[in-house]
Amino acid sequence: MKSSNTIDTWTDESASGGRSQELPYTVARSWFLISGASDLPQSLGSGSDVDILDLEDAVPPGKKLAARTEVVNALHHRRAWVRINDVTTVFWKDDVAALRDSPGLLGVMLAKTDSANDVDTIAEGLRATTPVIAFIESAAGLEAAGTIAAHPRVGRLAFGSGDFRMDVGAGTDRNALTYARSRLVVVSRAAGLPAPIDGPTVPDDQILAVDETEYAAGLGMTGRMCLHASHATTINTALSPTGREIEDAKELITLLGPDGANARKGSDLPRLARARRVLDRARMFGLDALAPELH
Repeated sequence: MKSSNTIDTWTDESASGGRSQELPYTVARSWFLISGASDLPQSLGSGSDVDILDLEDAVPPGKKLAARTEVVNALHHRRAWVRINDVTTVFWKDDVAALRDSPGLLGVMLAKTDSANDVDTIAEGLRATTPVIAFIESAAGLEAAGTIAAHPRVGRLAFGSGDFRMDVGAGTDRNALTYARSRLVVVSRAAGLPAPIDGPTVPDDQILAVDETEYAAGLGMTGRMCLHASHATTINTALSPTGREIEDAKELITLLGPDGANARKGSDLPRLARARRVLDRARMFGLDALAPELH
């Protein structure tokens, strides 16, 4: 089982929406995709937990070189993740070579990861400390998800829902992708990874963003990508413990004792572990008033 304790954080308060400390990528909820071909100084600091500078789908082939240059320049002034092109393209080698020594690189997101060998291919060109998030976007990738998740350089999985839907010919009903999402949750847990990141929100539909994010959370996903900065708060709220969940967790821990000394049934200790996770997440997300330290 891999440990998910190796984390990286953002500490630039001025560039992080006013937060004094950024979240570890292992628990980050909202992941805002920003085209590397856009005006990056204007785009960064979105209010999301993580900004992703995208060199893949958001950049046409003719603009890859210019976008890569812009991203590398931006990483000299602040820190971010970067989504690179997949290993079947002619672009990934230059992506990796340009990013390897970028001072602000937090990690690399590999598009269209179909096997653990894909991770090996790019990892050879990266620093040993650079984590990789693998995007699962095809039937082949989903079948290999267990071995991909077990790769020592993979820190988390993400679901490329749009490309996956096209690859397998699935309909638009969200239930058509329930198996895929659930499989990513299960293999992540089995490999000792944090729960996976769901595919991006539809840019112009706030109500749908809430509904779909809550659905993904119900399946066990704890992060989601977004294509519009306004969805970051929506995602963060949907993927944070509610006030009721926090209160229930506090009451259960008081009843059973912080160490479970008052447990009487076989289900008490698993319930206690879940309650402690709820409060840990609440504190991490800044809900300290609702989740004070237990003594």
